[in-house]
Amino acid sequence: MRNKVLFILFLIIVLSSETRIYQLDTNPAGFFCDEAAIGFNAYSILTTGKDEYGKPFPVFFRSFGDYKNPVFIYSAIPFVAAFGLNEYSTRLTAVAYGIFSIIAIYFLGKELFNRKIALLTAFLLTISPWHIHFSHVGFDIIAPVPWIILSLLFLQKSLKNFLWYPLACLFFIISFLSYTSPKLYLPPLFLSFLLINFKTTSKWLKDRRFWISNFIIGFFFFLLIGPYIQNGTFFARWNQVKINNFDLKTISQGYFNHFSADFLFKKGDIDFTGQNVTRHSIRGMGELYWFQLPFILIGLSTILFVKKYRRILLFLLAALLLFPLGSIFTGTAPQATRSVFGLIPLILFTALGIHYSFKLITGNLLKISSSIITISFVYVVAVSFSIFLNLLFRYPLYSSDFWGWQYGPRDIMKYFLTVQNQYDDLYMSGEYNGAEIFLKFYDPENTCLGKCKIGDLWRNPAIYDPSRRQLFALSPDYLNQSKFKNNFSTKKILYYPNGKAAFLIGEVVP
Repeated sequence: MRNKVLFILFLIIVLSSETRIYQLDTNPAGFFCDEAAIGFNAYSILTTGKDEYGKPFPVFFRSFGDYKNPVFIYSAIPFVAAFGLNEYSTRLTAVAYGIFSIIAIYFLGKELFNRKIALLTAFLLTISPWHIHFSHVGFDIIAPVPWIILSLLFLQKSLKNFLWYPLACLFFIISFLSYTSPKLYLPPLFLSFLLINFKTTSKWLKDRRFWISNFIIGFFFFLLIGPYIQNGTFFARWNQVKINNFDLKTISQGYFNHFSADFLFKKGDIDFTGQNVTRHSIRGMGELYWFQLPFILIGLSTILFVKKYRRILLFLLAALLLFPLGSIFTGTAPQATRSVFGLIPLILFTALGIHYSFKLITGNLLKISSSIITISFVYVVAVSFSIFLNLLFRYPLYSSDFWGWQYGPRDIMKYFLTVQNQYDDLYMSGEYNGAEIFLKFYDPENTCLGKCKIGDLWRNPAIYDPSRRQLFALSPDYLNQSKFKNNFSTKKILYYPNGKAAFLIGEVVP
């Protein structure tokens, strides 16, 4: 039985690897500034021991007016070392965290319930649109997910043996340093665990190991982040994205939107009312599959009739009710990025619902009837997954422009580096978020020797100097709005995956 379970888990891991590695550097088409900043800072730490601003081994990384959390950047270093500084190595870090999450949630499911539910949980996370999307791009969004899962795993184990508690706290702290929204989500979740299991955790209050563990971990944690709290760095991202004027209506609307059918099953983040960014989900599908809905409801209903798991189910319910906290203070529209932790309870409740549904079916129907139902269920899951994969392959056709992955800098810089000896200045238009980072990412050794710059003929026509040899890269829209549109000599055209002209590279002819 154990070997059979391990073999199935191995097949699940293979499937998860295939779905996340395939087209890793080309889908999404483009490379967002946050990905480039993560990759370049990992490279900079690897080669110099300093971040892009020259600070040695920082806890938080200055970037685009705020500060990035350290865990994902430091995790990217081995991949950058192995594969060089490129889109593939940066995104491969997310793939590793995605696979790590699947392994971790298997052990969580096993600890909470049993091996069958654990395997179901791992499989469901493997095919999850929400999870695949964020473990296929170089964002730090995916980083806290496995650490939170491990924290929950060892919290549960600590109820039987307190020696697991310090390890749970350690993973709790790593989650805190992985992404911004766990800072809002984890404290009430941790408190919920203590209250729901109060019969056991109340005894911890009399155990000096509890206080010693908390003191040691807390001391080193605040020693690490204390200076960043004092200078405001720790809360920089929060201050940048939070709603300026909180009110109960806005917060409650944002909260309930996370549980809407539009967000979870129909549209996802990408087409939800009020959203215009195409980076956060795949069009044509929700964050979950429709087939999960009845099983989530069945899984939730087990709280009423499965006494064996009552406290576990109540804690999972708390995790489900709390997951929007990472997002609701930043706007009314649900954010798939800041609320990705909702995957953990939603996947577990789905697996639980499937398990008890089939247990009931196989116990009350003839063997042939239960077989037909099982085959039908497998068919529905397979079709749902294949539909998602088809939508995923079409994703670059509409997600490569400014509101998507901002395609272009890689090919522009590649061309610039090829012809740099022919020019005094090579200007890439600043039509991207954080455009400067691409000069560093695609030319980390600064071989362009200061010639490659960010400049825009439309908004800043003064950069044109007829006495110098200059090359410009800008979009057709920016060129048409500039005063140089009638005397621009195009040398190369870059196209979006859908065939539309993305950027023109050329010279201004006097």
